[in-house]
Amino acid sequence: MKVIRRAVLCVVMPLALIVAAGYGWYMWSDTGKGWRYEDKLATYCDGLIPYNESAVFTDLSTETGLSRDEQNGFGDDRFNVCWVADMRMTIALIPNNAVNSSTAFTVFNMLHEDSTDTLPMALGGGWHGYTDMRNTAVVLSCDNKPASLVVSIAGDESHDNRREARAMGELAAGTARKAADRWSCKAEQGGRIPTVPAPAEQSVRDAPVGTCKGVPIRGNDEIHWIEETKATGTAPLDNCVLGETKARSEPLYWLEAAFGPYAQRLRTATDEPDGLNGNAGIDRDRAWATAACPGTAREIFYISATEYAYPRKGFLLASLRAFAERSAEQHGCTGLRLPGVERDSEPS
Repeated sequence: MKVIRRAVLCVVMPLALIVAAGYGWYMWSDTGKGWRYEDKLATYCDGLIPYNESAVFTDLSTETGLSRDEQNGFGDDRFNVCWVADMRMTIALIPNNAVNSSTAFTVFNMLHEDSTDTLPMALGGGWHGYTDMRNTAVVLSCDNKPASLVVSIAGDESHDNRREARAMGELAAGTARKAADRWSCKAEQGGRIPTVPAPAEQSVRDAPVGTCKGVPIRGNDEIHWIEETKATGTAPLDNCVLGETKARSEPLYWLEAAFGPYAQRLRTATDEPDGLNGNAGIDRDRAWATAACPGTAREIFYISATEYAYPRKGFLLASLRAFAERSAEQHGCTGLRLPGVERDSEPS
């Protein structure tokens, strides 16, 4: 019996040492760290987060790097919200007929919700996407179904630089590739994200060359400066800001063109207040227009006056027309509907 016990010990002890050594290697080696990270990604956020693009932010941490994974909504309205490092990612397939709600939480509440002083800029690289250094997103319009796939990333001031913005763009694009494959969304995709351009700065009002081009600001003594980005036709958000410097530098008018889900988030059901409902409309301090763009919901262009402005109906309408016509043409949209003078008093 002693001989048998000794034989068993001779076998068991080396095996235990091998197992312990293997476990230690798995837990503490760089290779083991990568394997654990890959194992968690297989199920984290429905397996939609890419390895390389996320590792830039997480340093392969499965605890602090991949800390929170949620699913919201039900059925076709379901969407994923996942944390990658300190960034919140929203991934959703949104039907083209969906609208926002002022009384319920929807995926639209998660799109472009963190404010920043930087205007949205096109991501480039063949993607329909944007970044404002803090919010970054990629949108794919599905060719085989009436829906858009959106990957939106909300960061904070720690990512407010061009290098981090580009890395967020790569993460959004890599996630969009995986989500398109998983959710059978056939759409044209891009390549690598190029260097993100420098943020827009205020410039003299008489020299618009980008998103403000064509807006009739000459002769308007109220406006002293503009802020604009390059107009590419590939960003789901385009902005033009008109400002003044009399008492202090403040924006007077915001013009925005919103496409796909970013237009849908501006619409609510017709019986809810504050939504930009109908094809066009105007009220005291804002006006909006819409156009039909390929493969997405109807797009929205609007101008809104801030508390520092003294909005005139003629200026609102003329500025909206110029801004919407240029933006619609760049994005390949047709059937532009503008508010009519005879309907000035009430939104449509």
